[in-house]
Amino acid sequence: MIFNGTENWSVDWDNPETPYKLDSHGLIAAPGETLEAFSARIDELLRTRARFDLCQNGQEGAESLEAEIGFKVGTVKPIGTGIIAEAAEKTEKLFGFRADWVPAFFPTRGLGLLWGGCTVITDSGFPVFFLRRGFRSKPKWFIYRRDELLAHELCHAVRGCLEDEPYEEHFAYMTSDSAFRRWTGNCFRHEWDAIAFLIPVVLLLAVQIIVYTGLLNLPLWPFWILAFAFPAFLFVRNIPDRRMFFAARSKLEKSGFAKPDAALFRMTADEIRALARTPDDQIEQYLENKSGAELRWQILIHRFQHPR
Repeated sequence: MIFNGTENWSVDWDNPETPYKLDSHGLIAAPGETLEAFSARIDELLRTRARFDLCQNGQEGAESLEAEIGFKVGTVKPIGTGIIAEAAEKTEKLFGFRADWVPAFFPTRGLGLLWGGCTVITDSGFPVFFLRRGFRSKPKWFIYRRDELLAHELCHAVRGCLEDEPYEEHFAYMTSDSAFRRWTGNCFRHEWDAIAFLIPVVLLLAVQIIVYTGLLNLPLWPFWILAFAFPAFLFVRNIPDRRMFFAARSKLEKSGFAKPDAALFRMTADEIRALARTPDDQIEQYLENKSGAELRWQILIHRFQHPR
């Protein structure tokens, strides 16, 4: 066993199966990380995780949590294992992990009118998840499903060590039941994508109000073009990355990977593109070279090409 409940977040590094067990818990190796560096990072991460077990209901717990995350959330209630298990079913099926180490809370303080949940990264790089308190009793609120939202954020928490942006939302939105969200989710990769998407829409609305109230007589068509131009750019930008992803997925399937999506989840964008461009007759050599050079690849090949 890797974990002995929440009271003992210890790891048996003498067990050769430990890196694979950790990976199944969503504690994945980072690019270029050696076993020694991996073990040091995971030990520190689990020490940080143990501190969050003290953040329970009450003012002392709230203050401890706020000190860790850097902003006020008020009294919090830890999210129960049953709700975490809803998300774990999705992430295990898709990506081969159950991230039971990520602390998750229902805050009493509202964090936004349409806010459903979010992942907060502490100064030490540790992820903490917050879910709207209305989800304590309901599996769905507004357009959000509790299991989908939590699974989405757990994907971000697990992939954080890769520090890789191009496919971040692609994998997170793969947990969605909506084909539309799965396709378009990766269109928005940066905060400025959403801002740049909204500005022309707001501008169009403002100009329409100005024209219809008679304040100015302006042509509307340039503003309609602006409102559609950036969404079209986001859509087109996503197409080649999706093609690369599915090309790489096909390569892994031909190489005997039982869970190609789980293997790709642990790769960087550059690796996915390199894999997609590798000729079929060179795939095995490519995988052998990567496995010989890096712990992360040893783990993903061990777990997903030749599952045991």
